[in-house]
Amino acid sequence: MYTDIILAISTVFLAIFTLVLAVFTYNLWSEAKKTREYNIELNKPELSVIFQPSKKYINFININIKNIGNSPIYNLKLKKVENDFAIPHLGKKPKISELKYLNKINYLRPSQEIEQFFISFHQIEKKPEDIKFSLFFEYTDKFAKGKIYKKGFDFDFSQFLDMSQLGDEPSHKISKSLENIDKYLEHFASGFKKLNVITQTKKEKQDEDKKFIEQSTKKRKDKK
Repeated sequence: MYTDIILAISTVFLAIFTLVLAVFTYNLWSEAKKTREYNIELNKPELSVIFQPSKKYINFININIKNIGNSPIYNLKLKKVENDFAIPHLGKKPKISELKYLNKINYLRPSQEIEQFFISFHQIEKKPEDIKFSLFFEYTDKFAKGKIYKKGFDFDFSQFLDMSQLGDEPSHKISKSLENIDKYLEHFASGFKKLNVITQTKKEKQDEDKKFIEQSTKKRKDKK
């Protein structure tokens, strides 16, 4: 009799222990899953697509494609264009959906960007306020078992209305100055130009200028 009671109590305790262990195991698995999903989300690739004026000419609009995430982007493709329209490109007028550089980018590492000339407002009939369209992309994250991401972007070129640019962009000015120096040195090396070298001391130069002023003043007085 006592044996049956002890056996029954042991069975109940074993069942309770098994249930507690099952709950603990489930919670542990659940937390591990959340941690894994959080790490995937934290380290996923993230696509950024913007349009911006060229640093050199404000009427030239460039498209900038960048991976702002923490994992590489693979097989980036343009899947759909809403309000598609034709733009001048390499002597032709393809639609945005037909541009090859948008239809397949094999790889973008984190922080890598591609900037490409898109349109010039001088070459298209549309006004900036009439250019509104959407681009939809698809890309793969190989580190998350080939997970496919889909992302869309809406664009309104009315933001470029009344924009102006004062002077040249600094890097362009530096590049231009270096180019002028190169040209000057090239002329000098070929004998077209000669360098003017001042061999006087500062005091000798001041004395010479003073003497020149005195002679000029004296000549004016003699004429009178």
